[in-house]
Order: sequence, then C-alpha cells, then structure tokens
Amino acid sequence: MKKNILILGGGQAGIYAAREIRQNDSESNIKILGEENLLPYERPPLSKDFLLDKKNEEDLYFHSSEVLKNENIDFENVSITKVDFENKKLFTKNDDVYIYDSLLIATGSENKKLSLYNNLKNDVYYLRNLEEAKTIKEKVLNKNKITIIGGGFIGLEIASSLSQLQKKVTVIEIGDQLMGRIIPKQIADLVQSTHIDYGNKIILNKQIDKITKKNANFEILLNDNSLIETDFVIAGIGSTPSVKLFENTNLNLDNGIVTNQFCETSIKNVYAAGDVSNFYHPLYERNMRLESYQHAQNHGICAGKNIAGVKTEYTSIPWMWSDQFNLNLQLTGICNDYDEIIERGNDINNGIIYFFLKNKIIRGACGLGIAGKIGRDIRITSKLSEKNTIVDKQILSDQNQKLNKLIQK
Repeated sequence: MKKNILILGGGQAGIYAAREIRQNDSESNIKILGEENLLPYERPPLSKDFLLDKKNEEDLYFHSSEVLKNENIDFENVSITKVDFENKKLFTKNDDVYIYDSLLIATGSENKKLSLYNNLKNDVYYLRNLEEAKTIKEKVLNKNKITIIGGGFIGLEIASSLSQLQKKVTVIEIGDQLMGRIIPKQIADLVQSTHIDYGNKIILNKQIDKITKKNANFEILLNDNSLIETDFVIAGIGSTPSVKLFENTNLNLDNGIVTNQFCETSIKNVYAAGDVSNFYHPLYERNMRLESYQHAQNHGICAGKNIAGVKTEYTSIPWMWSDQFNLNLQLTGICNDYDEIIERGNDINNGIIYFFLKNKIIRGACGLGIAGKIGRDIRITSKLSEKNTIVDKQILSDQNQKLNKLIQK
C-alpha cells in the first residue's frame, strides 16, 4: 500500500532510514524535513579534518541531490513548530501542513549551553553543525590563545585540531579526568599526556566562576581564584536530545524518545532513531541513548526496515571513536557493568586495550593507539560481545596472541 512517510530530521539517521525504506518499498512517498538548508552530511569531520582543511564542504555530504532524486526521496528545508499525533499532521509556523501515515523522528541532539553568561552568549562558540564549524574556522584565524570549556570528545578533538594550527590551547574540565562519563581513567590519562606533550594545557577539577570581556579578549576566573587570559572561547559541555517539540504531547519521553528494539515509540506508526532515541537494547536488557556516527547510521537503517514492514530488532553493539593528534581511541559495548578488567598491551605505539568482563563475557572494551593499531582487535571484540562468548583471559591479555583465536573456539 502506498503511504506518506515523513522523516523529521535531516541528519545521518534520517538519510539512512530513507534509503532503507526505499530499498524495501518502491511505492510510498518519502520526504525528509530538515531544518538546515543542506543535504544530510557527516558531522565527525567538523571537529577534525574540516577545521584542518583536509576536507571541504563538498566532501561531507552523504549523497548528492541526484542520488535522492533517482531514489525518489524528497528533501525539504523546513522548520516544524507543532505536531498533532492524533491526526497525523505536522505544522510549520506559517501553518503549512504535512500529513503522514508513518513518521520517523530523527531530530538528533543539541548542545548544552553555558547558563551563567547570558551577556556573553554571542562570544562563546559551540560546534554542532557545519555553519558553526565554518564560523569557528574563520574566527580563529587571527586568534592565538583559545580556551575550550569541556574535556569530552568534541572539546578534545577541537583542541587537537587547533593545536595543529599552532594555537595555544587551554582545556578546562570540571571533572577529575578527561572524557569522564564513558572512558576508563587509564585511557583518559594517556590522552591527557598526549595533549600536554603537544603543548595543550589541561585543567581538571575546576569550575568557572566568571568570564569577563576585556576589549576583544576575555578573562576566565576559576573557583581557585586562578585567572586565564584568552582570545577566544569554545564550549563543549555535552548535549541533550532534541525533544522540545514533543514535550506537551503524549509521546513517552525519558532522556529522549523512548523506543523499543524495533524503533517504535509509544504512539502507533511513530518511530524514532539516532541521538534522540532512548532505545531498548536486547543484549544488555536495558534502555540506552547513544550519540555516535555508527549508531545513527545503523539505528536509521533499522528504523527504515521496520517502517517498510520488515520487522527487525536493533542489536548492534555500541561503537564510537575519536581521533586526536596521531592517536585513535575506540570504544565498543558498555564499560560500566563489569566484575573484572583485563589489560592488553602497555604501549600506545602498539595499542592498549582494556576489556570489561562480566561472568567471563566481554561487556565492553576501550582502546587507544597510534592510528590503525587497535581497530582490528576492537572489531573482533564487538563480535565476541555480540555472541556472548566466554573468553580465555590469557589470550585477551597477551598481545602476542591474536584475538581471532577466541572466535574459533
């Protein structure tokens, strides 16, 4: 049956869902509604290769307009201001109406903003989309001292890129380690040492009491009364799911849009995928919300299948990465539910991986190494985790033994 399928959100989850729907349904109308006047594009390079001029805007797009046209997928730049789930309608501020039979919500996430400095809100920069990346790229050209508030992935990737552009970078992190929510301290400390070796200053366990503008520059007062003088301020203090549009509806919200393993929400024929979804994972038997490139892609594909009538559980093992200087960090699975940690390797030149085991089964792993050194082992680890393989800890800890031995057992 020919249906009207709307995808709200023009990011990675949305475009992969649209193309997957079309693979399984050649008849239905598919329309992506995106707030940015740009075709869906990759975001991870924004903090890395784009800032370093290794990639330009054209390199970022997933697909050309010709690809979408050939697959009969419409894309519209529009901002939706109201949702009527009961009558299956979306409205713009001009009261234009979009009617759907099935709706996929893929609105992603948005940056948390610093709340103390409303008078400086135009002087603190964030990086979430291409326009913001362009602005930072242009503004830092004539700046020397850059301060980054937040020591998570995005803050450290920007710090790495700007350091390579010969900027003096200071990173302020409120926690007692970098990337504190998800990365083991042993790995975080190695990343911190690398930043320091390249000349970046890392400040941990400090809060900002005040930011004062001094002519074209700024003074940042920390809670230990120390003062940082800087030319430019960038904040990367986390993100929240983009759900404001649905807060006064009967859609079930809890740290995002709650979905089951089929990407289905609490409302029939309404699905959610990507950063915005707090989804049930059958392997871990719990709900989780992920913000990563691979998850956005795979979750979008799973949603597309289910919208097209191909009932499919989402069972992908979480995986994410971060490139900083010459280092590649990768994380697979979950690293906060374990009864034992096994270390493999002791030198980042050859790669170090920490495995998090529960009942002799790998629940997660986090590794760091010179680019290319840990990728294969992390991929194998994902397979072992997915299959609930009971592992030989001696093989895990011995870098001279290949992990694929564990798959063959």
